Amino acid sequence: MGLAVAVNLGVVALGTTAIVAAPSSSVGNGTAVMSTAAPSRGTAGQRLLTWSGITWDVYPNCPDCGPEQTPTTNAEQAVYVDRRGYLHLQVTKIGGKWRGVELRALTRPTYGTYRWIVDTATADMDPWAVLGMFVYRPGAKKQTSEIDIEDSRFPRLLPAPNNAQFVVQPYFVKGNLHPYQVLPTDHPLLQQFTWSPGVTFGGPGRVDYETRVGSSSRAPLLAQWTYTGYSVPNPQSMQLFMILWMNKNTAPTTGSHSAVIRSLTIQPLGG
Repeated sequence: MGLAVAVNLGVVALGTTAIVAAPSSSVGNGTAVMSTAAPSRGTAGQRLLTWSGITWDVYPNCPDCGPEQTPTTNAEQAVYVDRRGYLHLQVTKIGGKWRGVELRALTRPTYGTYRWIVDTATADMDPWAVLGMFVYRPGAKKQTSEIDIEDSRFPRLLPAPNNAQFVVQPYFVKGNLHPYQVLPTDHPLLQQFTWSPGVTFGGPGRVDYETRVGSSSRAPLLAQWTYTGYSVPNPQSMQLFMILWMNKNTAPTTGSHSAVIRSLTIQPLGG
């Protein structure tokens, strides 16, 4: 699917000047303009990072701020932008605990296409590591109001050899999840979803997903899926996130527990 990029996160950071309070544990799951400048900092341990044209709130050092009450960190070695403008995310052991990283965009999402290019060979990640980009409505009923792209083997959940999935929450409802396999040679990955309203007022919304092996919209197609149903949320109070964490608070054992993101772009619907 072609995409006329309106915002190139690999060139500028998701930009906004808003300053918000650091997230609490009630804020659920969680996505940068190229910048090698030191991140700005707010109060209460808040760290702001500008990457791919967006300003991100990096979740603080917290014992239970991540999914399933997993620990998070905003340490410099866990979240940083390299000289190429690529974003690095790293599950890091701090204070005796393995901590994931979660970033929330300060700009509010709307209908449109959300695309990121993952430089990492996600098939080589630790079985319990989860890399995700999603929109979500904090405070909503659990496992609702969320659109996800996730790279993980999800032991005991996804049937092998699948190690990635497209999801419209709740994931356990039949037809709301599409798993697929990524090979170790499949990188970089272009992953995206296009979020659209219902055709009729009050009707079901639509999400079109795709993953390509490469960094352009003409790269070979690996997976494609369309969801049309009433689980598609509207943009009201939604927020955009990126995350890398260890499912079930499991310590990494085999494979990597880091990820590199080249860019993230947003094309508003009709833009």
